[in-house]
This record gives sequence, structure tokens and C-alpha cells, in this order.
Amino acid sequence: MTTSTGTRLGSARPVRRQGPVLRTAASLTGWFAQIALWYWALVLVAVLGVPFVVGAVGDVSVSVLWFARQSGVWFPFSVLIGVAATYPPVHVAQGMTRRAYVKGALIAAVVLAAAFALLMAGGLLAERAWYGAMGWDWSLQDQGWFDPEITFGSLFVAYLATFAVSYVSGLLVGTVYAAAGGWWGTLTLPLTAGPSLLMTILVGNSNDWVPFSELFGSDGGSTPLALVLTVGLVLALALAAAFWLIAARRAIPPRRG
Repeated sequence: MTTSTGTRLGSARPVRRQGPVLRTAASLTGWFAQIALWYWALVLVAVLGVPFVVGAVGDVSVSVLWFARQSGVWFPFSVLIGVAATYPPVHVAQGMTRRAYVKGALIAAVVLAAAFALLMAGGLLAERAWYGAMGWDWSLQDQGWFDPEITFGSLFVAYLATFAVSYVSGLLVGTVYAAAGGWWGTLTLPLTAGPSLLMTILVGNSNDWVPFSELFGSDGGSTPLALVLTVGLVLALALAAAFWLIAARRAIPPRRG
């Protein structure tokens, strides 16, 4: 029970309601969490089941979860394209502003990136420990930036940079298609979706060809974490700025009925 002034009975502290930005972020995050549960359930089934299938016909030696890193990039990326294309009219119809949507969507994208990075990094190390307990060898198919001795912190940070760029990129792709149409949406894909591909290449493969990598302490065969972070931060900020500029000015058709 509350009083007319919005304070809880027996307490002098006022009841605070979420602002439109936090409500938008919470709504998008909660909606996506339901989809993510199915995604991670399927990943878990594969991670636990595939090694036994492989062990029945040969030797288990390669991480299964390592192969899920690409789906961790492109599955949320594709879902967020749809969110950016269809959600703003609903948001505005509820009496909230485009700016609240932009801020809330960016917060949701970062929260999702952090959650996926946490689960992916923690899952890899848990899988490595499980393989060891079962007497199996654990390795990555293409070593690239990662190696079997990598720490949780480094994995988390690298995945966070990769996922954050990809998810903000998804928001931008959907926004450009909705705001400018199919032709411009397709023609601008190298700029809107290209950064996601760049991050997956930068993190997932051996990168002797990467420019200026020696300035970040590269050992000559992999991309250093400092470079991953620098590129990820620059790309994420650039994508967020473009998303802000376009989504905040996007024309929303009037509600029918």
C-alpha cells in the first residue's frame, strides 16, 4: 500500500520508478533472454553430447564450444537486426521517445554482449577442465589469438569486445534497412556489418598480416589483446554513434486505428 505522494507506508523513502531508458533496456534484455535460453540449451546439448559420439569412433581432442563462437556472434546479430527494424514503432506508440529507445537499445546490447562473453569464456574453461577429468585432450582447431593456457579474464575481454561490436552492428544494420530501404541497407553492409566480420577475423585466426600489431606487443603469430581491445572500442563507438544519429531521426509511421 502506498500513500498519494508515492511513498511506501511506514517508510520515508519514495518509490522510484524506472525511467524510459531503463524500461526499454530491461524490456529488450528480458525478451532476448527467453531466446538466449534456447540457444544456450542447444549449445549445452552439443558440448556434452558430441564428445561421446566422437569418442565412440575416434579420439576426443578438439573443443566443441570453440565452434559455437561464430553462432555467438551472428545469432544475436541477426535477432537484433529484426529488433531495430520492428521495435521503434511500438516504442513510440507507447509514448516514449526515440532517444530513450536508442539509449535503452545500446544498454541492452552491451548487457547481452557481457552475458554471452561471460558464458562463452567460462564455458571454454569449464570444458577444458571437463576434458581433463575425462582423460581427453583439449585444443582449439585454429589457435589464432587463443591458446590452451589462456586466462578467463583475457577470454572474457576478447569476447566482450567481439560481441559488443557485433550486437551494436546488428542494431545499425536493421535501422539502416528500416530508415533508408533495401537498396541503401544492402549497399552500406560493408560499413554496417563489416566491423563484425573484422572482429571475428581479428580474434579467431592467426594474424601475422595485422598492421601495427608489433606496436601492441605481438609475438608475430597472434593478435595481442591490447589491439583487440583498441579496435573493438573504436568500432563499437563508431557504430553506436551512427546508430544514434540514424535511429534518433528515423521517421516512424503514425499508428493506425
